[in-house]
Amino acid sequence: MSAPPASEAEEPDGPADVLLPGMTVRWEAGRYLIGAVQGSTVHLVALDEHGLDAQVLVSVLVAAGDFAVLDADGTPREPEVLPDLSVLDRLDEHQRETVQSWKEHVQEVLTGRPVRVRDGRVTPRPGYDPATTTRSARYALKASELAAAGLTGSVATVQRKCLAYEKEGLLGLIDQRWLRTSSPHGRCDQRLVDLVLQERTPGGESAGTLSRLRRRVRIALRRAHPDEFDELWPARSTFYDLLQRLGISAASEERAVRRDGPDEEPADGPFHPPVVSLLGERVQIDSTGLDVIARGDDGRPAQVELTYGVDNLSRCLPAGMIVPKQSGRKKGKGSKRRGGRGTKALDASLLLAQMMAPLPARPGWAPLALAENSDLPFTEMLAQDPRMAGAAARPVIRPKTVVVDNAKIFKAGHFKDACETLGIEVEPARERTAVDKQIIERTNASIKSGFSQFVAGYTGNSLGRRGKNVEHEPLLSLNRLQDLWHEWVVTEWQNTEHEGLRSPIYPAMVLTPNQMYATAVATEGVPRPASPKENRKLLLRTQRIVTRDGIKIDNRTYVSSRIRDFRHRHTGIKGQGQRWPIYYNPYVPQRVWLYDHTVEGDPARDPWVPFDFKYQHLIHDDWTQYLWEQAALLVSEEEDREGTEEAIARAVDKMLDRARRGSGSGSSPAPAPAAAFVPQTLEITEAAVNPYAGITPAAPGSVRPAPLLNVAAKDLFPGQRAPGPTEDCADADGESAPQQEPAASPGRRRRSPAARPHGLDGAPGDIFRGMRAEQARPPSESRDSGDAPPGPNQQET
Repeated sequence: MSAPPASEAEEPDGPADVLLPGMTVRWEAGRYLIGAVQGSTVHLVALDEHGLDAQVLVSVLVAAGDFAVLDADGTPREPEVLPDLSVLDRLDEHQRETVQSWKEHVQEVLTGRPVRVRDGRVTPRPGYDPATTTRSARYALKASELAAAGLTGSVATVQRKCLAYEKEGLLGLIDQRWLRTSSPHGRCDQRLVDLVLQERTPGGESAGTLSRLRRRVRIALRRAHPDEFDELWPARSTFYDLLQRLGISAASEERAVRRDGPDEEPADGPFHPPVVSLLGERVQIDSTGLDVIARGDDGRPAQVELTYGVDNLSRCLPAGMIVPKQSGRKKGKGSKRRGGRGTKALDASLLLAQMMAPLPARPGWAPLALAENSDLPFTEMLAQDPRMAGAAARPVIRPKTVVVDNAKIFKAGHFKDACETLGIEVEPARERTAVDKQIIERTNASIKSGFSQFVAGYTGNSLGRRGKNVEHEPLLSLNRLQDLWHEWVVTEWQNTEHEGLRSPIYPAMVLTPNQMYATAVATEGVPRPASPKENRKLLLRTQRIVTRDGIKIDNRTYVSSRIRDFRHRHTGIKGQGQRWPIYYNPYVPQRVWLYDHTVEGDPARDPWVPFDFKYQHLIHDDWTQYLWEQAALLVSEEEDREGTEEAIARAVDKMLDRARRGSGSGSSPAPAPAAAFVPQTLEITEAAVNPYAGITPAAPGSVRPAPLLNVAAKDLFPGQRAPGPTEDCADADGESAPQQEPAASPGRRRRSPAARPHGLDGAPGDIFRGMRAEQARPPSESRDSGDAPPGPNQQET
């Protein structure tokens, strides 16, 4: 299709915001002529030499980045700018009435249309007909009318209003003085404001009064601008007005001292959390004190803290770990602090593993605490993971992004490596800015009000609320407190309606976290749980050489039946030599795992090789690394030297025995310890396969007992008994022949029959060799012939 040259094409007049046939436009780096506009479709005729005609939607054409309407010389036309009428919202009622009145007067001057005509007449009043009067005459006539009505409006004012209305429309009639805003700092100079903000920063100092701040600013201003000091320094009342405008008060200075430390920048502006639409898309993790005193492993009261996570979408609490806060003690100057404990990077890593594994139900929990009796999609979850059979009603969530604060446990390399292994992105919140993770900050208060205050040993969040005899109450052990936390989450939190959870179909319906989880699962599916082998990689990792004695970790030796496979064996990795990767859990130190990377591709071989503690048989209960350190400290104090592994293991067993016997059975005045604190472990295996499944159980009455053995053992094989050294073997004629003793094989000792009073006479090998010889004998030589077969040690005569 040929097109006329651009110079010969008739360019229609009109604004650039209207597409008309005959216009020239620029689209996709080419020039086109609008041939026709049919509804929402535009027919374009290419004006370039190698261009092609096109037929596109209007929305696609105008949305292009280089779209423009071109003039005859190829210059893009500027589109008409629509007035921003939102400025009218800043005017009060009187100002809007004034603007509307000026609009009617200006329209009469410009068009001759009468003001507020009720009967619909459009005939101009005398003196306002544009066909018979000039605009200057109309300006003068309108000014005289306004003056007679007592309104302000000179000829120049009427002219200015008319010209502004023609250029800007309704916005031109607004008095710009109405839109002026006062300076946020008043009439004070900006240099003075900068000095106030500079001197009010505490910088680690104690907060003072505002009068001290005024003196500091005055000294700094005189030092910085000595020549202009008299002009810049305001009056006393003006200075305090400036502080009020800046939001500076005595209370704000005290908060600044508590919030901002030295070399810390204030937080940025307001933060708006992003919208989430998937399970685990954003999971917030935090640690908070539970305001509860529990009974520690040593029997003494201990403060505890909770580290847990909350899913932004469903508000589920997929994991939680309660850890005691104890400072520990040192044996001497410069020695390592031993016995201390608190939340560590390993606990944060184990928290991620808990989120991706089912929670086994505890004995004694209500039936409603099971996943099969809850609002969770149990059928889909069971099909995804068989471990959900008998699991608690706590969902499995696989985090994609975790939002954490700037605590040391989240900055540790072990936590970062664990997140990288699982493909989880770590998003740190800003320094001392609680709004960055406001969901979990609000959940902290809900947990303390819904769980902590109902637990024995509740201390309150301040000394004013603490009771006098909290330490003397029957405190809960750490394990019991951990189980209560899981039970409260399963029965209360997951089944309580949350105002922030709304049904996507019926927004007026408020959902519980379990119901919101089921709604999300119906959209995206069940998150894939992590296997025990995947979780094993979240444990602490070290490198050790396998010697003939085993593996040595923290003064403990671990052995395995496969020591010979790795003893002084090179790993094959450059730089590691004979050091194999070992994974271990301080909460379950009975076993460590050696990872053999050389069999990763072999499905028939497991790369995880278990090594067990050498003296585990001396410890009869579950124990932890913390108890081992406590026992090692006791042994070293008693013996004045480092104890052996066996001695420390016996000391651990004594501590656990005291915990089993209770506080009233020990002779020592020290408080009896509780059971060893063991949080939820990572080794959550799949449900055991029943080897008798599918077999019909036998009825007790149909089982026939086996007959009793009423024959002596030596007579089970007649004729095959090996005679003793004093016996003679009878021949066929009834005469006895001397027994010929076979020559003993070198290096082999035979026990005499007297040494085997309850066994068969003769060696077992001799008896069974005789049985094989009897089976190979011809029928003619069978026992029925009447001849007694010769014994294995007899010779025929």
